[in-house]
Amino acid sequence: MISLGNPVQERALRRVLVPAVWLMAGVARIVVAGLTVAGIAATMAPTALRAEPVVVVATAAALTEALSTAVPGAVLRLASGDYGALTLKDLQGAVGAPITLRSADPADPARFSKLHLRGVSHLVLQGLTFDYRFSPGDKSSFRPFVITSAHNVTLTGNLFDGDAAQGVSASDDGFPTGFGLSLDKSTQIRLDGNEIRNFFRGVVVSDSSDVTVRGNDVHTIRTDGMDFADVDRVLIEGNHIHDFRRVVASADHADMIQFWTRGTSTPSTDITIRGNLLNSGAGMFTQSIFMRNDMVDTGKAGREMFYRRVVIEQNVIINAHLHGITIGETDDLTIRNNTVIRNAASQGAEDNPGLWTPQIRVKPASTRVTVVQNAARKFAGYDAQTDWTVADNLQIQDSSPRQPGFYDKVFVAARSGDPTDLSSFAYLPGGPLNGTGIGATLLDAPRNTLKGATLPLLLANRDMLGVQK
Repeated sequence: MISLGNPVQERALRRVLVPAVWLMAGVARIVVAGLTVAGIAATMAPTALRAEPVVVVATAAALTEALSTAVPGAVLRLASGDYGALTLKDLQGAVGAPITLRSADPADPARFSKLHLRGVSHLVLQGLTFDYRFSPGDKSSFRPFVITSAHNVTLTGNLFDGDAAQGVSASDDGFPTGFGLSLDKSTQIRLDGNEIRNFFRGVVVSDSSDVTVRGNDVHTIRTDGMDFADVDRVLIEGNHIHDFRRVVASADHADMIQFWTRGTSTPSTDITIRGNLLNSGAGMFTQSIFMRNDMVDTGKAGREMFYRRVVIEQNVIINAHLHGITIGETDDLTIRNNTVIRNAASQGAEDNPGLWTPQIRVKPASTRVTVVQNAARKFAGYDAQTDWTVADNLQIQDSSPRQPGFYDKVFVAARSGDPTDLSSFAYLPGGPLNGTGIGATLLDAPRNTLKGATLPLLLANRDMLGVQK
């Protein structure tokens, strides 16, 4: 074990050395559906690799056999059916030649009951269904789908389907349980275009770097849509997180996107949250983007644990809790071109409009902060700090028709329309957000373009994000 006496340096070194160790490995062990077979890892240079022909498999035993001889570049097409648990250890493809597991029929995908990946590299899982079914004794934190110590893994077009608890308690029975996907100690991971539904938590990422979470549909979640802790170089872009199935009377703390530092020794850095649609829809309220810095605000750490280099831009937030965008102690923070709207249909029973109206809030101790060209009810945290820029933001509200920024003069039908239909929140032609460069560009599209449209379709045109790459 390598020890430098500095956790930041140790983590950085591990993330450099682990992929190198994978490339040097000679033999891999593969475990599939409870069976163990020997496999050969890639040690040749990528230019010397020859991809296997596409292989079609129809049973768990056939998949085990195919994986035992798979070389980098192999594509395994899985016929419809139940394959049980998929457990891969030290399976390795190569740069530009991943090993791919793909459903042969996207309309009737192959199904797995569990996923355990450890030490794998250069792997693609595409068009599969990961189907969790509750069993007596399963806790809400049960993790059926886990990736650990992996490098360069892509999950695209998959369905992660959860289940409801039964026989647990009155507040749990009938509500989503278990974690959708857990990722730990991994590098270069892509979650692209997956659907994640019916879980206690959707995605949990820890101690990982170079993670891209793009174009996923996350819904019918009980507590958190996406959780991150101790991560570096993370892009969260173009996701639709919506319509949670909450137990409001419980002690649940529900967030659509949450970061924390509690229990960590290094801060999360280089985070971009861009072009997402966070909509409570027909569900109950949640916090939307919530990045509390627990270690700092409890006095357990100082500036060394500030989040660093965080960009939050072009997001549409439609919800009913004051924590619309709430950021803890951070160095080098940019919040720009976000539109934060109240969804009255999702608010709680308490007569407290301030609690049910989402805001943009930044801890005053943060340094080098820019908050510009956003639309929200309130902007909190600025108190003449010399290294802050807060400018060109628009305050919007739904409480007083005679006051500036009233929703009916800003949006097409934010107060009266269907909260699950994005077109209700289109910018009103000639209004203060229409074509002004303030707020998220997504809602500046014509209403008929937004009507019934899905977020991936809208974001297929990169201009909808209003961001120049």
